[in-house]
Amino acid sequence: MIVLFPTTGTSPHFSPEDYAYPRPLIEVAGKPMILWAIENMKSLGSDAHFLFLVDQQDAVKYSYERIFDLSTNGRSEVVMLKGATAGALCTCLMAVDKIDPTEPLVIANSDQIIDTRLASVIAEFEAAKADAGVITFETIHPRWSYVTLGDDGFVNRTSEKDVISNKAIAGFYYFREAQIFFKAATAALRHGVTVDDRYYVSSSLNEVILDGGRVVSASVPADRYHSFYNPKMIENFEVNGVRRLSSAQAQRPVQLVVPAAGRGSRFAKVGFTRPKPFIDVLGRPMIQHVLENTLPPGGQPTVLLLREHLDSQADAVAELRSQGVGVVSVDQLTEGTACTVLLARQHLDEEAPLLIANSDQVVDMRIVDFIDDCMSRDLDGSILVFRDPKRDPKWSFAETDAAGFVLRVAEKQPISELATVGIYFFRRAGDFMKGALDMMVHNDRTNNEFYVCPAYNYAIRNGARIGVYEIDVRNMHGLGTPEDLAEYLQGREPAYA
Repeated sequence: MIVLFPTTGTSPHFSPEDYAYPRPLIEVAGKPMILWAIENMKSLGSDAHFLFLVDQQDAVKYSYERIFDLSTNGRSEVVMLKGATAGALCTCLMAVDKIDPTEPLVIANSDQIIDTRLASVIAEFEAAKADAGVITFETIHPRWSYVTLGDDGFVNRTSEKDVISNKAIAGFYYFREAQIFFKAATAALRHGVTVDDRYYVSSSLNEVILDGGRVVSASVPADRYHSFYNPKMIENFEVNGVRRLSSAQAQRPVQLVVPAAGRGSRFAKVGFTRPKPFIDVLGRPMIQHVLENTLPPGGQPTVLLLREHLDSQADAVAELRSQGVGVVSVDQLTEGTACTVLLARQHLDEEAPLLIANSDQVVDMRIVDFIDDCMSRDLDGSILVFRDPKRDPKWSFAETDAAGFVLRVAEKQPISELATVGIYFFRRAGDFMKGALDMMVHNDRTNNEFYVCPAYNYAIRNGARIGVYEIDVRNMHGLGTPEDLAEYLQGREPAYA
């Protein structure tokens, strides 16, 4: 992926009399403005390559090439321009010879931070099979560019400095292939699409739409978009924004992952026409019940679904996305739920907590109590369990020591009375990833599949302290078979009744 930063041009808000250095080097909370933007875009992944379009005179005088090389760990290239262009759109086109036309392209403002998981946004754009995409936030000030959405949820129009909606573009433009942007930008130039005699990147999206392309959007709260458009905005960020960023990093939200990429054949055999995650349960899709049941306050949900189900249930999937649920497309059945969960790894912050939940059950409890118990005991992970005196081998089981720490877990082997519910918590997502990979390296399968629970064994071998949190079996409700679902529905009324 190419990340393109157009950094040329002057701003009337930063006069040379008041600022000794060009805008990319103006300090914001102790760091050059451009460094904030670079660090923000690094979250796109280690394969991101940075391309900077800069004023030649400034680049030579202030060692831009060396600064950008150090800031990107050697993943940068600089294109020097000898003079001003007719706008950001024209500036971006000056990099055409430096970009593989088949590479994904992100064009980002060099004076901003978008406080969200950008890799997850890109994954959603890719899952939607978008030709282009933008990030938006709510405002109504005419300094921004704007989009409107059609009934299908896709972008159907953009405007520059014209408030046609409350969805402003946050200076982040994605193109599935760079050549899509090049073609659209050239068309905008040919059509003379200017505002105050300037060409803007937003106009290229209209050309993509006119050419039959699919343009999507993802929204972030306005207080998670930090622009350094003028000195007042910088001051506001230094007073409030840095604290919010630091707080968010110190208290990372829980990441909920629900693997729901199975066939659901038992339901199909008895006449259900919808895929299992979208079967109607009391007036809403099953997956909605699971998400509401297991998502802690402030959590970041991700659902993994088969691509064929994304296509056949497009409206329901669009509703999930509108609720802030990340959706990961799974092309085919995997070798087990652990493999499925790992397909969401680009969505996950390895240092943030991870909650993995089965897609076909609900529990009568506050999920936050389970999480808080793990945190208060300073554990590295915890397993939600119930007591099964019969030791039915259809469950997974956990064996604990006298102090309550898990010694080992076993899939389909009753090594104790503590059966697992199917909800697993890791204080750091990276512990699950490492444990799951170790499990696969050792080819540790059950019924020829890689399950989530055995990953704890490898985490324990690596020194992790794992506990359990017990609930009454009567508080666990399976929805995974037609019989289980029928039992759950008995005596319950639809949410809309």
